[in-house]
Amino acid sequence: MYALRNTFTSIAMLADCDESTSWTTQVAFGLSEGIYMIAVGPAGDSIANATATKASAGIDSYALKLLFGDWIYWQDTVNNVIRLVSPQGFVAGRLANLSPEQSSLNKPLYGIVGTQKSMQNQVYSATAEIGALAQAGIDVVTNPIPAGNSFGVRIGHNASSNPVVNGDNYTRMTNYLAYTLNSAMGKFVGKLQSTQKNDPLRRQAGSTISSWLETMKGDGDNVGMIDDFSNQCDDRNNPPNRVALGYMQDDCKVRYLGVVEKFIVNLEGGQSVTVTRQSTQPT
Repeated sequence: MYALRNTFTSIAMLADCDESTSWTTQVAFGLSEGIYMIAVGPAGDSIANATATKASAGIDSYALKLLFGDWIYWQDTVNNVIRLVSPQGFVAGRLANLSPEQSSLNKPLYGIVGTQKSMQNQVYSATAEIGALAQAGIDVVTNPIPAGNSFGVRIGHNASSNPVVNGDNYTRMTNYLAYTLNSAMGKFVGKLQSTQKNDPLRRQAGSTISSWLETMKGDGDNVGMIDDFSNQCDDRNNPPNRVALGYMQDDCKVRYLGVVEKFIVNLEGGQSVTVTRQSTQPT
């Protein structure tokens, strides 16, 4: 795991490592390196044991995605045998093929013969079982998914209990933005900065970040990668005493796009229903 330091890896896993004592170490590594760690519980696990084990392990972090121990049957075409493997590889691979603002929720996974549960002709209860896993911060591969009869990631959450940061998209987008800014802004180190209101270096640095974020915003027809942003790099957040100490500061806020996790349709039907139509013009 530690060989991945300073490699700009965005997603990592310790393949088939289902030891819960390693989870806190994986969280610490993920936070320090900006890597989304994909962990898993033991094969054939129960929901009650999985939730209790996660609680006792004390992991409540966006840096790790914990998968339920419903392992996957996969067709090894080279050796012509069906193998039982952890779901980590399928989920990590799917995330790696998605743009960082995307969630793994409801995305199909291919090449799966079945899971331990599906091979017993069992399905998850959406309210009781899926709800219990989601509440505990544990994700799972199921069939079906909301999109239809396909294997896929059912919840799209990391291990955090905070609903503001518990989506795959939060972890991946935060790490992506941090990686990019850290890599691109190094060119301004060592250059000269004045205390003048219209300092050209601050203007150039702020413009570089703003221009990049602007390209990530939607244009009306395209949703983009971010919802909105604000950026400041001027004399207001770079006072003379800070400039004298060699600091230049940019304050950037980025609002991420929301992931639809619950789609509610209000239906009123019947022979006595009054139907009215309202014409709306686009704003």
